[in-house]
Amino acid sequence: MLQPQHYSTAHHFDNLFNIFSNARFLNKEGLGGELPFFIHSFPVAKQPEVETGIHSLLRRLQMNGIEVVEINLYSVCIDILKRENLFEQILNRETALPKQRLLRVLSGPLNIDTSVIPEIHQRLEKQSAKIVFLTGIGAVYPVIRSHTILNNLQTLVGDLPLVMFFPGTYNNHSLTLFDQLKDDNYYRAHNLNDYKL
Repeated sequence: MLQPQHYSTAHHFDNLFNIFSNARFLNKEGLGGELPFFIHSFPVAKQPEVETGIHSLLRRLQMNGIEVVEINLYSVCIDILKRENLFEQILNRETALPKQRLLRVLSGPLNIDTSVIPEIHQRLEKQSAKIVFLTGIGAVYPVIRSHTILNNLQTLVGDLPLVMFFPGTYNNHSLTLFDQLKDDNYYRAHNLNDYKL
């Protein structure tokens, strides 16, 4: 587990800029036949700094001619609920519903196969990005789980590098959301915290 005091947001995001602006990264060289999926994990306590770092990183990359599309899962879910005229209803009932009931209510309109993935696909189609940033992972838990998104995005992003910003720990095999909820799924993603070009 990466402790907040050992995580320098500025240092990590300077390093990410250097990685993402490198031709080897953009050309997907040195991946050994693996998918261009990458995870940058960070301590949950650093979430506000990381969000600021992501927006700064997006601007820096775009100023260098590298188009990046950010898919914020939380925003995607809110947009779907608003489009279905459910957002206000759910907000009004959220505190009155038991957690499991709320999850069941949300699972219909936020079904991964019929709503969320098609919405992400539509957003990606409109872009000519070289990199995809996936954010908002912690904000949508437990409605949407990171392994479900990663498993489904493979067909959507094709050979575009996909970078997931993950609040927790990634140990090159499994994810631990918020450094508390261990996911037993195996991930074949490159760990950006120790990635070398």
